[in-house]
Amino acid sequence: METDKKDSGDGSVPREEMVEVFSTYNPGDIAFVKSLLDGEGIHYYFQGENTAMLVAAGAYARLLVRADQADRIRDILREAALL
Repeated sequence: METDKKDSGDGSVPREEMVEVFSTYNPGDIAFVKSLLDGEGIHYYFQGENTAMLVAAGAYARLLVRADQADRIRDILREAALL
């Protein structure tokens, strides 16, 4: 059975299993979180990360991850003092 999938560049994750665990308007935070999760081999998707002028527009990039990995990712973000 096919599912609608989003890809972060390192793998596909079914959209219906995604939950938000973090949001930011800071491109530095986005890059840091990506490096943490890439290092752990975790699949993710940043929704809105390419929005021009995130800060000026008041927009946030949302980190979406598989629901079954959300607690682990929150722990990683807490250890990095992001949550």
